Amino acid sequence: MRPALVIIDMLNDFVHGALKTPEAASTVEPARRVLEHFRSRGWPVIYVNDSHYSTDIEMPLWGPHAMKGTWGAQVVPELAPREGEYVLEKHAYSGFYGTPLDHILRSLGVDTVVLVGLDADICVRHTAADAFFRGYKVVVVRDAVAARIDKNWEEYYRRVYGATIVNSDELPKVLG
Repeated sequence: MRPALVIIDMLNDFVHGALKTPEAASTVEPARRVLEHFRSRGWPVIYVNDSHYSTDIEMPLWGPHAMKGTWGAQVVPELAPREGEYVLEKHAYSGFYGTPLDHILRSLGVDTVVLVGLDADICVRHTAADAFFRGYKVVVVRDAVAARIDKNWEEYYRRVYGATIVNSDELPKVLG
């Protein structure tokens, strides 16, 4: 297994700002633990972050959030990217849509994506779908994601993407 951590929209606007939810803040510490596990092993870490223009397709649905160049579009400080980690901007829900994510994963020989971030039922779900369609194994860290609309997302991920769902403290056993 060659895993990569994909951190989705762990941004100020989703945790503290325009689109915050009560659950979002509780994902930061578990996501930090997962991030440290990956860093300690030298495994790839890739951030896919909303960085919106006012004309992006989701603006009428969600209103302005994570606008390019603003505080709201920055990764929360607890999970700040380090030199050598990949940081990709996205303008749609999926981390694959219109980004070089697939190219980066393939160039690194990755076969398994470990997903953390916001929200499990929107951007994480679309990223998981696109990972599945491209042949990657999908692992979702339960306590490092939060759902905005569909609180029963886990069964969907298992049945539709064959995803493995684990808590952050179980991940080292799954990945090694």
